[in-house]
Amino acid sequence: MSIKVDQIIRSDRKSLEVQISIEGHIIVRAPMNESIESIESYLDKKKFFLLRTQQIARAKYMNDLHKKYEEGEKFLYLGKERPLKIVDNKSIPLKYEDGIFYLSKAFIKIANKVFIDWYKDHARDYILKLTTRFSNLYNINFKKIIITNAYSQWGSCSENGTLNFTWRSILIPHEVISYLVVHELAHIVHHNHSDDFWTQVEIMMPEYIKYENWLKKNDHICSMFKNEIGTINSKSNENQPKKSFTNDQLEFKL
Repeated sequence: MSIKVDQIIRSDRKSLEVQISIEGHIIVRAPMNESIESIESYLDKKKFFLLRTQQIARAKYMNDLHKKYEEGEKFLYLGKERPLKIVDNKSIPLKYEDGIFYLSKAFIKIANKVFIDWYKDHARDYILKLTTRFSNLYNINFKKIIITNAYSQWGSCSENGTLNFTWRSILIPHEVISYLVVHELAHIVHHNHSDDFWTQVEIMMPEYIKYENWLKKNDHICSMFKNEIGTINSKSNENQPKKSFTNDQLEFKL
């Protein structure tokens, strides 16, 4: 067996780090002067963990990316997998009722778009209500909410107080969505990830760490429906070290 590094990113960092992307790519973050031999040695010590994690990531990614829209197939909504039923209703493309998605036969050919539009619509209303609640509770004012198509990050906060959330947030549990909202509201007070920022988050949500860990463990969800785009339009900077990107692909036998 062999392990292939898909990307090496060199920066002013002081230590090596290996990441497995949502798609299962192995990415090495290394200091500017780190040798290839040193990187190989580091990877060799973690080879079994990396291969296992890569295999799991690829399986999750392929499962989430390719939906067939068949009777009984499961679709995430608020952290739970909900079954799909195909119905003859021609007037409503997609309906959710009593824990079941009902998709009209007439819209199966554009089912991806139908689902994404439904998710976007419900994400906007759901997140706006949550944000308004926490905003009033902790007296942190935000400008507006924007629902995005982002698949590499859950949310962000602009300098003017605009909060951005990927529509995929509606796929995860209520408590975790609440944490995303709290996290971005805290950025209105502290525009970084300083100790003061995390103190603010803890004040608003003392158990935030378990939700932060949940997001890290389930980051593949953020890439679901990655290659599809819906049609609904939403109504509603930190200093980084210099980086050098290399196309070198590192491969060696295990």
